[in-house]
Amino acid sequence: MSAQASPGWAEILPGHIPAVQVLERLVLAGWPGTPASAWLTDEGRRFLPQLFDASAAGDACRAFLARELAEDAPGVRARLAFLRGAMRDVALHGDLLFADPDAFMARAGTFALFDYSRAACASAEAQAAIRPWVDYLATLTRAEAPVLLPLLDLPPGARILEPGGNSGAFARAVIAGHAPAAHVVFDLPAVCALGRMQGGGVRFAAGDMRRPDWRSQAGITPDVVLFKSVLHDWPEPEAAALLGHALAALAPGGRLILAERAAFSGMATGSALDYGNLVFAPFYRSPEIYRRLLAKIRPGLTIRLTPCRIDMDWFVLTATRAA
Repeated sequence: MSAQASPGWAEILPGHIPAVQVLERLVLAGWPGTPASAWLTDEGRRFLPQLFDASAAGDACRAFLARELAEDAPGVRARLAFLRGAMRDVALHGDLLFADPDAFMARAGTFALFDYSRAACASAEAQAAIRPWVDYLATLTRAEAPVLLPLLDLPPGARILEPGGNSGAFARAVIAGHAPAAHVVFDLPAVCALGRMQGGGVRFAAGDMRRPDWRSQAGITPDVVLFKSVLHDWPEPEAAALLGHALAALAPGGRLILAERAAFSGMATGSALDYGNLVFAPFYRSPEIYRRLLAKIRPGLTIRLTPCRIDMDWFVLTATRAA
């Protein structure tokens, strides 16, 4: 990191498991706002030189971490816990990652975290069970939204439906930046229950996106259907079905927008961030796959593609229905 550059997660996160473990323990102990014990500080100096450096660069890294904790302490803790687990899964089962993704999924603890069946009701127990991954996805969105928002082609006063919008972190950013007429997050009951607690002008509709009746479930005929980091979770046939439901729900002339990570092409940051993407690497797709699926579902769409880069290669694909 140069003296002029502002640090981010790629600059403060280490690239190996012991250092992530030390950083997680430091954060749980209240550092950097609260001094850590002598032995934990010694471990920090040993494993986290970028955070314990006495230079201006070290000051900037500590200040970044302090700001992130002040704004989103649950998300920071969720991020570190997830990355530690992802690195462990790659260390233990990484030989299966591309050779046999199903076997990797069966063995890796990463995927047990994302158990959507636990979100099927809005009970307090269900909310507590899903909070770790809801917090993790929300903190990712905080870093992604500033890059993605300028790339969204949203008509003024649009009614937006966001399937799989989690607790509404991206929706709140869209509302702040674009002032749509309505932004409805369409997700599972427990997820919506957590999101409603956060306000911000987001409407939540609890339902099952696998069903085709999106307008009746969400209570809206959208001008825009917005998928952010959702479709890679689904095998291609199921992803195609979701795209079909979305296109059917759109108002005439409406727009379908996909914001997704592109196909994995290697370790991009040299930090633990890469492992958070690596465990999902077999499931990230080229935008051309989505272009092909859309053309098959509804010929005649006008499709525009904008690549970008955040923690790896991303793209925003906009498909517009005829009026």
